[in-house]
Amino acid sequence: MSKIRILFQGDSITDAGRNRFSRHSLAGYPKCTAALLQEREGKAKYDFFNRGVSGNRSCDLLRRYRRDFVRIKPDIVTIMIGINDVWRKYDSNNPTTPGQYEANLIKLCNDLRADTNAKIILLSPYLTPDPKGKHDEMREDVDIFIEVCRSVAEKYADGYINTDIPMNQAVQESSPAEISGDGVHPLPAGQAVLAELLANAISDMCK
Repeated sequence: MSKIRILFQGDSITDAGRNRFSRHSLAGYPKCTAALLQEREGKAKYDFFNRGVSGNRSCDLLRRYRRDFVRIKPDIVTIMIGINDVWRKYDSNNPTTPGQYEANLIKLCNDLRADTNAKIILLSPYLTPDPKGKHDEMREDVDIFIEVCRSVAEKYADGYINTDIPMNQAVQESSPAEISGDGVHPLPAGQAVLAELLANAISDMCK
C-alpha cells in the first residue's frame, strides 16, 4: 500500500530552518507532527514533505504553487499562513488586506482541489504575548485574519485548526518566553502544541 503523502506549507513557522537540499527534511512543528504520527501509527503509513519558506505571505504560496504544491502530489496539505500578511503592514508598510488574504486562500484551496484532489487543513495564524512587547500592536489585525481563515476553511477546506487559542492557553500555563521568544515563532514547547493539534487532525482525516 502506498504511503499517505503529507505536505506542510507556510512561512518561517513551518520552514523552521529545514534543510532546503534534502527532499524530506523536517524541522519545527512539522518534525514534531511527523514524530507523533509515526509513534502512534508506525513509520510505514506516511510520507512527509516540508515546503514552508521563511518570510512568505499568502500571495507567495500562489507564486510557487506548481513547484511546491502540485509537483509533490500530496494527499493532505496543511497550510499555516497569514502572520506575515499582517506583519508586513507594520515593518514594511506593505499590507495585505483581509480581502486579499481571503481571495488568496480561496484560490489556493480551489486550485489544490482541482489539480491534486488533496484534502486541505488550514491552520490559523496566531500571536502570543511578546516578552519584549514588540508585536503587540498586531493583535487586532491578527484576530481579523484568524476569522477570515476560519471562514474560508469552512467553505473551501476539509479541516480547520484555530492555533491562537491553544497557543495562548499554553502561555497561561507556562510563560510567554517558553512558548515563543517573539510572540510569532514557536520554541520547542510551542511547536509541541501545534504538533499535537495537527497530528490529531491528520489522524482523524485518515481514519
